[in-house]
Amino acid sequence: MDFNIDNQKKSLSGSASNLTLSELLQKIQEIPKLNVSVKKGYSVGYENCEKQFKMDYAITFNDFDNETWLVKSTSSIRTDRIYGNEFFAQNIKLVDKNVKKIFVVVPDSITEKELKNKNDYSNKIHSETYVSFLDDVLTFSELKDFVLSHASEKLSQGISANILGNNAEDSIVHLLTDKNNILLWNDYAKHSQTIKSSTYHWFSQILKVSGVSEQDTVLDIVATNSIPKLSNRGYPKTDVSFTITTEQEEITKNISVKNTSADTVTVHEGAVDDIILALNLDSSSSLANSLKEFQAYGSAKGLKENNEVAYNTLVDEIHKYNKELVNFFMFGVNSPLVNNPIQVADIMLYTKNFEVISRDLYVDEYIEKYSSKGQFGTPFKWTYPSKKRGQKVQIKGFTNNKK
Repeated sequence: MDFNIDNQKKSLSGSASNLTLSELLQKIQEIPKLNVSVKKGYSVGYENCEKQFKMDYAITFNDFDNETWLVKSTSSIRTDRIYGNEFFAQNIKLVDKNVKKIFVVVPDSITEKELKNKNDYSNKIHSETYVSFLDDVLTFSELKDFVLSHASEKLSQGISANILGNNAEDSIVHLLTDKNNILLWNDYAKHSQTIKSSTYHWFSQILKVSGVSEQDTVLDIVATNSIPKLSNRGYPKTDVSFTITTEQEEITKNISVKNTSADTVTVHEGAVDDIILALNLDSSSSLANSLKEFQAYGSAKGLKENNEVAYNTLVDEIHKYNKELVNFFMFGVNSPLVNNPIQVADIMLYTKNFEVISRDLYVDEYIEKYSSKGQFGTPFKWTYPSKKRGQKVQIKGFTNNKK
């Protein structure tokens, strides 16, 4: 009897996983301009033989000569299942030349033990001593990132960044308000067999960084990515704002989302007067004047060649304001353009190399890690926007993709 109950739980778990994956792939298919087709149920066989080699989903990239990726969903990583998938993958790639990649995928809400099994087999696939016909074992969210990244490769940089950026922000709003994630948080042991999530890992990390204890019962979460623009009509640092209601309290946090695979990104662009105001500098001070001189020449090299005194002042003084610079450039703290507290972020979230970190912790770690890689003793690269030398400065910051 217990054996039958266990099998029934496994069956329910597998069905829940498949449903979650189906919903995820359907959302990807509906994203404009990606031109991706998703078909449930894939099978193929040798000539004049049964179609005996099967996978759960076929993802076709229509702008890439119908290149196809296959997906097999599972709720747990078991050796016997994986070996069966390897056998199918080996034969599928021999028969169907359109198939370029085959993945086994698991929900993000699997247990730590299952996650370790997943990572162990993924590492084995990529080792030099193991021959695998699978391309990787991924979580649902990792699969989503791979598909979006590949499907957008032929789009212009602007369109691609817009699609991926908006999708990332929408995804965070959806995962925070997902009732299944809340149920898993409140009682994982009870719900994990029948509820699967492609986003639970991110959800739980965001809540922990927001100060929610694992013992706290979450009653509701409201989230939005409709953030009012700054006074100059520019975009604020906050991409997603949310409020968590627990039995004990209400917590509101604002997230800055970095959805990029680049090592550096532009984190600020504007007149140097904004930096002077953010740092509370006297506008006639030597440091303020040196910043104005930097804007005039547009580069460290140009400044040194034309005004060595101003250059030396920046080298000697600006690094003393590193905390204020990181707070301003990365989170919008003390920005003269802020007109609503919601525009100032207090959490940083990286999507590609997933990490979520509170502002206070981020500032200290960022300064320690990147001050030696920036200019003037700061953890930033200083330059000017194209065709805007003498009018604006451009600041580039490092992402957690930078080693």
